[in-house]
Amino acid sequence: MLYGMAGMTKQALGTFYDMHVYGCKRTVKSLNAALKVLAQTRDLAAISSFIREVPVKYEIQLDIISVNIVIGALCGMDIIDKAYMVLLEMERLGARADVVTYTTLISASYKNGQWVIANGLWNRMLWKGCQPNIFTFNVRIQFLVSRSRAWDANDLLKLMECVGIQPDEVTYNLVIKGFCKADNLDMAKRVYSAFLGRGYKPNVKIYQTMVHYLCEVGEFDLAYTMCKDCMKKNWSLNVDTVGRLIEGLKNCGSFHKAGQVLMLAERRHPPFPRNKLDAFRSILGTR
Repeated sequence: MLYGMAGMTKQALGTFYDMHVYGCKRTVKSLNAALKVLAQTRDLAAISSFIREVPVKYEIQLDIISVNIVIGALCGMDIIDKAYMVLLEMERLGARADVVTYTTLISASYKNGQWVIANGLWNRMLWKGCQPNIFTFNVRIQFLVSRSRAWDANDLLKLMECVGIQPDEVTYNLVIKGFCKADNLDMAKRVYSAFLGRGYKPNVKIYQTMVHYLCEVGEFDLAYTMCKDCMKKNWSLNVDTVGRLIEGLKNCGSFHKAGQVLMLAERRHPPFPRNKLDAFRSILGTR
C-alpha cells in the first residue's frame, strides 16, 4: 500500500507477484491491497485482467472487499452500468452485497443524475435486509438537499435517530444548508439548536453555512457571535463571508464588533492574503 500511496503501481504489483520469493503466502488480503493500488490507475483493462487471471492463478477466493474495490473503481470512472452488473453477478454467485457496496452505487448514481436508479438501489438494499449506515443516509440527504427538499432531508435525519443511527456533523450541516437555501432560516436555526442540544460541537463547515446565510438575511449580530467563535479556534471562514460580515456590522453601526472581526482576521494563522486584509481594513477606513 505504501507503493500505491506513492503512485508506484508497478512496484506495488511486483511486490504482490514476488511474495513467494520472500516466503510469504498470498492471501485475499494481499490481493485486495494490490487491487486497490491498481484501481487508483483507473485502467479498466488492467483491472479486468487482474480480476480475471490472478484469483485463478493463485487459487484465491475473492471476498466482498474485492468486489467493493472493483465497484468503487468503476463508479470512479463513471461506468455505473458495469458496476451495477458486478453487483448482480456477485449475487448470482451467492455472495451478499454489504452496505459499502450499496452506498458506493447509490452515491455514484446520485452524482450522475440517475436518481431513479439510486432510489431503486436504496429500496433494493432494504429489501435484501442490508441496513444503511451513517454514510448511506448522508448520501441520500445530500441528494434531497440538492433537489431543494429540505423537509424530506429533515425527516430522514429524524428517521436515523429512530433506527439508532446518530447523525453526525455532516448530516446536520446538510440539513441546515438545505433550510438556508430554501430561505427558511428559522428552521435552520432550530436544527442548529438541536445539534448543540445533543452535545455536538460545530465544525468549520457548519459555521461557514450559518454565518454566510445569516449575513444574507441581515442577522449580523448572530453571525458575529458564530464568526467570533469560529475564528477564535483559528478556523477559516470564506474571505467573502468575512468581508460581508464586517461591512454589515459597520452599516448597522456595530463598529466595535466589526473591529473585533478584523482583529481576529489579522491574527489568523496561516494569514489571510494581504490584499484581502487590506480590503477588510478599507471597509472600516483603517487602511
